[in-house]
Amino acid sequence: MSENSEKDTVNEEEAIQENMYQVSALIAVLEQKGILTRQEVKDEAEGLRTRYP
Repeated sequence: MSENSEKDTVNEEEAIQENMYQVSALIAVLEQKGILTRQEVKDEAEGLRTRYP
């Protein structure tokens, strides 16, 4: 561990934002390759929300 552990710590907001960028990038690549569409992702997310409220 480094001397300044505060600099090594990622706050929750930064972690959420990084996760959002990674998921968005993954969706974009899969869409570019013709594997899925953004609408399919939206539909699946909505289905998950209703199954696991």
